[in-house]
Amino acid sequence: MNQARASTRFRSKAGPRCALASLLVLVGASAPAVGPPAPDSELVLSLERALDIAAQDNPAIAIGRARRAGAAGARVRSRQGFSPRLTLEASHLRLDTSTLDNIPTFEPQRPPAIVRRDVGPLNGNVASLELVQPLINVGAWNARRQAGRALEAAELDLHRARREVDVAVVEAYFGARTARRQVEAERKGLATAQRALRQAEAGFEQELVAPVDVLVARTRVSEMEARVAAARASVIGADAVLRQVLGTDEDHELILTDPVPRPKSPAADTPDRRQVLSERRDLRALEQGLEAAEFGVKRARAAWLPDLNLYARYDRFDVNDPLNVNETGWLVALNLRWTPFLGFGQVGALDEAEALAAETRAKLRALRQQAWAEARTEFANWEAEVQAWRTASSGKLDAEEALALTEARYAEGLDDITALLRAQAEDLAARTREINARYNAVVAAARYRLAVSGDTLGLRP
Repeated sequence: MNQARASTRFRSKAGPRCALASLLVLVGASAPAVGPPAPDSELVLSLERALDIAAQDNPAIAIGRARRAGAAGARVRSRQGFSPRLTLEASHLRLDTSTLDNIPTFEPQRPPAIVRRDVGPLNGNVASLELVQPLINVGAWNARRQAGRALEAAELDLHRARREVDVAVVEAYFGARTARRQVEAERKGLATAQRALRQAEAGFEQELVAPVDVLVARTRVSEMEARVAAARASVIGADAVLRQVLGTDEDHELILTDPVPRPKSPAADTPDRRQVLSERRDLRALEQGLEAAEFGVKRARAAWLPDLNLYARYDRFDVNDPLNVNETGWLVALNLRWTPFLGFGQVGALDEAEALAAETRAKLRALRQQAWAEARTEFANWEAEVQAWRTASSGKLDAEEALALTEARYAEGLDDITALLRAQAEDLAARTREINARYNAVVAAARYRLAVSGDTLGLRP
């Protein structure tokens, strides 16, 4: 009797609520949709296509190219220490001064006399051609070697930057793909909650369940709708991260074609220290940088050594008015230039070069330690993430089977709504764990390959 009264009260309250909900749905359907502006167009992206776009447009790679171009320019400039310098100078002279006035001049006349004349202003042209060919310049030789090592370091840094960007693209691409998989999982959870609500409403109509079951099922549906909306927002954020890694400014809707691959187990062998320290491009780049710094020290010390140059000069004087003097002359010589002391600037330059070499040497030692630690850590992470994915995959299957059994028991009245909602939550949590574990395993494999080598990066685990 009490249950019948409760059922009557619940129906009297649920009827207006359902009618109001139906009215809101109709109004929402008729109102225009308001949301973010639609993207300009679609961009279909495979992983290989994303890697190609990032190789062209990523800012880090563009910065690396600029640094390499600067190092190449410095190497070209270092040729000046061995190349001849040819200088051509031409001047037009006009001299008007009091020293050219009242100049005594002998006049061969009868009788001969000395008269005073003005010989100014003086007009003429002076042209000279000068050639300097360095023969011995120890500082220039060391500068050439220093620029060459710096260029090699810039090229290795650019190669390393490309590999790091490749890993960033893998993370961002599969991160966006994982966000889409999470939306699908949340939608499936919403569908499961709606199915439970329909079962609860049907049981309530047959007076088999209490009205609280329907209320709890409706609460679960509302919660799942909010989770679906949050998952969609995560997709927008993941796409923004992917666009940033690709270096594109256009607002295309991204259509990702490659699914998140199934992770593979790492090799049984642990990373080899000698192989790791010899194959990483960032280590080799810093080694070249250390050699460049050491040549910089030799270059600074060479400032105390003399330079030997071949010097040749040709001059022509053409003073037309009023002297009419045309003279030419040339000079060939060996020029020895030696400055044993230039002041504190020379000493300070050597101190700066030695300090830079010491700093680079310390950075190289720290990077070697970091590289080996990264290789061991990333290998352990890869093993752990693969094992976590296997466990999550097994748990996902168990949760699906448990949910199916609980739904059947609830339909038969053997379980209550609490057990059903618990099974639904565990099913969704198991799906989420599997999605995240797969992504983490794929990213861990890519990071390990980057940690142990910089030449060939196996992007697909």
